[in-house]
Amino acid sequence: MAWLRDSPLFKTRESTITFTLICLESILICFLEGFVVMNHHALVSNCAMDIVGKGVSESDLIYHSLFIVSQAFQIILCVDALYQRNTAQLLTLVAFGLLVVGRHLLKRTKGLQSQKDAFWKPVDPRWPMTPDGQAMAIEYYRGKIRPLEYAIIALIPSFFLTIAYFAWKLRKDFAWDNYKTFSADTRVRSALIATSTLLTLLKLDFYFVFSFAAQLIPSQKLSYDESIVETILVFVLGAVGLLLAVIATYRENKYMMGTFIVAALGAIGYLIFRLSRICIPRPAGEDPYEFTRNFLIFTVAVTMLLILLTIGVAIKCFMNFRNEVFVFSQKGDKKKDDRYSLSIDQGSLGHDHYAESDGEHLNMSKIALEQNQTAAGDNKRRDQVDMFAVN
Repeated sequence: MAWLRDSPLFKTRESTITFTLICLESILICFLEGFVVMNHHALVSNCAMDIVGKGVSESDLIYHSLFIVSQAFQIILCVDALYQRNTAQLLTLVAFGLLVVGRHLLKRTKGLQSQKDAFWKPVDPRWPMTPDGQAMAIEYYRGKIRPLEYAIIALIPSFFLTIAYFAWKLRKDFAWDNYKTFSADTRVRSALIATSTLLTLLKLDFYFVFSFAAQLIPSQKLSYDESIVETILVFVLGAVGLLLAVIATYRENKYMMGTFIVAALGAIGYLIFRLSRICIPRPAGEDPYEFTRNFLIFTVAVTMLLILLTIGVAIKCFMNFRNEVFVFSQKGDKKKDDRYSLSIDQGSLGHDHYAESDGEHLNMSKIALEQNQTAAGDNKRRDQVDMFAVN
């Protein structure tokens, strides 16, 4: 069990509690969401829905799946932050938890309500094939689903507040001061913080860009669009853009970073266009976003905000590359310093490194002092012998 004690996940009491809480939250939420999906599918199986009803049911399943994926993604962020001992990633974990809370506090999709308009064709013998039987089934499954949803809504903020408290205590273990040990050059330290922040923002971009793309999957059924071209383009271009940003960051290439910034600005324009279409008021019965508007608006708004923040930090990194202030590599005529070989997310090791260095310097000073004292004593005795010889 020694490897557990040496693992960054269990290195301190705070890290152990944080990791345990996030894993416990993920397990509970995934089980509860699974029961919600199971009951929803049981109700839907008794309905012969039209194309719109199938789209609503599919979108509801996608939302529940995204909630489950968000829990797994939160574990990944936690493990990454604890292993890298990086404050920016720790803040990303807390920010993502806050966004998850906001998303769960939104009003749930009207999936059960949409079943009222579906053709009732029960396969479960408990429900008669009458309007009253349909109403009874909807009320029955609503009674089973609502407590699960309320439990989820209560658990997520509770876990978030607890995790945020222990994350704040972890901040003392690997605070922003860790960056100070990376280099004596203040420009390089500033570039390190910008680069680390950009990489953490890209992780959030990844989740929300693909979350938005996933919500576009039932576009044809819900009459968002007549084709799935937009959905495919969001998946493909989103992946290419994020990959370009990561490569540009690690290679510290100003041309690639500039290309990413231009592409991100184009993405902002597209999201504004999409948001305007979602928010346009439409007559009842002709609104394709009736059951999905809240979540789409939330996802698009958060994605826009994250991309704007990413663009701001990317511009800072671009200026660093242009001014030949590098973190991962040394270019130009600058002489490479051994401290640049430190990993961007291992600044906390600098404390131990410098502590050991200070100890070595202290020991060397003591040895030098003893040598000087010995030499002085030898010189004094030699002088006494010479004086005796003269006399």
